[in-house]
Amino acid sequence: MGEITLQEVLCARDLRAASQRRLLAAYGLPLLGFTMNIAGPVKRSRLGDFAFWEGLEALRRQLGGRVLHQEVTDRKTGLEALLVCSLPAEELKALAMDLESRSPAGRLCDMDVIAPDGGKLSRPAPRTCLVCGGPAAPCARSRAHGLPAVQEAAQALLEDFAAQRLAELAVQALLEEVDQTPKPGLVDRNNRGAHQDMDRDLFHRSARSLLPYFRRAVTLGLERADCMGSLQKAGLAAERVMLAETGGVNTHRGAVYAFGLILAAMGSRLARGGDVFAGAAALAESGLPPAAGSHGQRARQRYGAPGARGEALAGFPHARHAWAALARPGGRDAALLTLLAEVEDTNLLHRGGPEGLALVQSRARSILAASPPAYGEGLLDLDRACIARNLSPGGSADLLALALFLGRTEAVWLDGAPAGKGL
Repeated sequence: MGEITLQEVLCARDLRAASQRRLLAAYGLPLLGFTMNIAGPVKRSRLGDFAFWEGLEALRRQLGGRVLHQEVTDRKTGLEALLVCSLPAEELKALAMDLESRSPAGRLCDMDVIAPDGGKLSRPAPRTCLVCGGPAAPCARSRAHGLPAVQEAAQALLEDFAAQRLAELAVQALLEEVDQTPKPGLVDRNNRGAHQDMDRDLFHRSARSLLPYFRRAVTLGLERADCMGSLQKAGLAAERVMLAETGGVNTHRGAVYAFGLILAAMGSRLARGGDVFAGAAALAESGLPPAAGSHGQRARQRYGAPGARGEALAGFPHARHAWAALARPGGRDAALLTLLAEVEDTNLLHRGGPEGLALVQSRARSILAASPPAYGEGLLDLDRACIARNLSPGGSADLLALALFLGRTEAVWLDGAPAGKGL
């Protein structure tokens, strides 16, 4: 993203001040300005931009309807946001500092509050030095630690933030998937689907147990692109943790595989660029084939379905189709139905053979052909049919969770995202 000049810094500062004056004149309310505080001549990186977008989203969540206007500017000198807020300036400053203190990357966030009279509210306590933890201003004036040490500390903060935040979003996607209702043959808020050994609480505990593994997957990708050997070892360890949490019930083995690949590929993209789905496919290609004897493996051998590894080798096309469906009328129901209609789900093949798969796919296509308000009733009918026939599209459930995760992380993987969110 290139080095910047002093002239570019001064120009950006003047443009920012002009925007502040314009918004103060138009609204007469406090402003919150948000930028990333990155030392050195290179102000932009994928890691830094990810921290910015997540910080801005956290601000908007905290402020809710009190954000009356927002402007985001994409410059070589850094991403910048200006928010007009219907909140007293002192309360706004306290809220911003609380958010800074709660995030691993908060030390790199500048959240400045400008009062309606144009005055900037000062910090009640000085910032701490990234390297030694003491007051930052004396270290900066004396250049006590040198630029390389400061940059190394900032990089470590950004990597730690990315690993933790992406892992949290992955767990959140798994929780949202199990809570989505109705889901034919699957555990949801209504029932256990076609499962006697699983329930919603079990899935919640299982999903949360995977947080350290998801974080590890991102870190492995940040360290090197060709990390499949280490990723597989981490995945096997995560499966043991999951099975210990569930008493031996396989709740998320498919998600361990799919999310591990995508998270490692996202870590690699944040560190060195490249396409996330091509990176995940390359990792899958270099990995060991699935263990023989599993239900999915037997279904693949008998019926020729590509299965979870085939989906990964192709770059997760069905997960991406489901992600695109999230924006259509019907939202998450449309995404689920898209998967049920398209995926050669090896779980369905194992439980019901080609006839079971054909039933679910044809019924899903019929429901999709109706209007979105009818999706819910159609899914309930299909749920009853799946339960009666002991059918469970578990592979589609994993891909739905992955689609929900992709919807939360567009700023990482999607080129040309709206409002400059592509990295």
